[in-house]
Amino acid sequence: MKEITRSTIILVTLPISMAILAVLTTSKWFIIPILFPLFVIFFVLNLNDKPKVNISLEVDKKVLYVDENIRVKLKVSVTKGYGLILIRGPPLPKTPMAEGFELVKGTNVHVIFKGFKDIYREFEYTLKAVKRGYYSLEGVTYTFYHPFGVVENIKAQISVDEKIQVLPRIKIISRLPINIKPAEGFPRLSPSLLGPYSTEFLSVREYAVGDPYKFINWKATARNAEGKLMVNEYEREGLRTIALLLDRNLWMRYGSNIENPMEYGISLVLSLGKILLEYGYNVGLWIFPRGQKVLPSSDSDQYYRLLKTLVSFKDLTSGKISPLVDRELLQEVQSKRPITVIITSINDSNVEDLGEISKLLKSRALVIDIIPDTLLMKSIVSEPPCTQWFIRSRMDRLYKRLPSYVKVINWDPACEGIGSIIAKAVTYLGRWTK
Repeated sequence: MKEITRSTIILVTLPISMAILAVLTTSKWFIIPILFPLFVIFFVLNLNDKPKVNISLEVDKKVLYVDENIRVKLKVSVTKGYGLILIRGPPLPKTPMAEGFELVKGTNVHVIFKGFKDIYREFEYTLKAVKRGYYSLEGVTYTFYHPFGVVENIKAQISVDEKIQVLPRIKIISRLPINIKPAEGFPRLSPSLLGPYSTEFLSVREYAVGDPYKFINWKATARNAEGKLMVNEYEREGLRTIALLLDRNLWMRYGSNIENPMEYGISLVLSLGKILLEYGYNVGLWIFPRGQKVLPSSDSDQYYRLLKTLVSFKDLTSGKISPLVDRELLQEVQSKRPITVIITSINDSNVEDLGEISKLLKSRALVIDIIPDTLLMKSIVSEPPCTQWFIRSRMDRLYKRLPSYVKVINWDPACEGIGSIIAKAVTYLGRWTK
């Protein structure tokens, strides 16, 4: 306002000074500098209205997969006012959508000039989804600039109540190298789909809530040094259960926001989970440490439960959380004896923890080790070579530190497709469930 007042004083003082000089000198040339400031004052005072801006936003889809494009259209109408208008559409800076999308065509920032006439403009640009999640379009911001400074700059945001869901990519496997269908019969009676206990003895373990009292092994209980109640474990009829464990620690973020072990691990969980469900398995998901979980089931909605959980979950931002596995997972293992598939990126910080998890679960474990080295090289070399050196180094340095009953499959996603790694995984699962 001080700048506006100063300009007005100058414009008023100038014609008065010129008028005095014109009277004293009787010169006609001083009439022009008298009329010009008066004309400017009249012009400015009649252009002090604030603009009325209306902006609407349209998108061509609300659900898409990572790497798919979405078209955004802005419709802008402006009445009243006089000046420049800077318009910025989504993704707005420092919002979650700015991390999940990148501009591939056109621009989301536009500048228009509002003259004496009302204006209407349409702008269109294309975004590519680069990260899974649920995103809000937030809105459209605009800033109005008056050319003479009579009206202060106006900054405003028009909210848009639209949500976009970005799903992780999955690989549909239509043909497998072996038959992985469980050999046992399975009664479809409930979501758990577990039949009665069979007479096939498996092991002796610690008593868990819900165990039948007739299975208590009194001799084993008497021999237990800690005085814990021990029970006999028998195979149960029904579907075999696969427990998918997804690591969410910091090392799963090595690489870019788009290509890292976490994003590839999510795609692997969905692809593997889908085919296991199609072949009649109970499939459950635990995100560790202390992440979200989906209890084992094989009903028609189980895949969508997995998808919903994996789209929205957050990875750790710092440190580690203990315990590594929760009590509910341990109870599931004790009652259903599932095969566990651990999806992680093995390193010096977690190799001991993986061994501890395997000992706690006391079940057959398949570890899929997602190797990030080649992904990290992409930031330096556009087409990094695929080499076995990284794999041999991990086998010599890390894999030997795991228990012997843990099987490790390594996966370099920059060099090997997800279909190949699924084929390797189901080969072991098929053998173990016979």
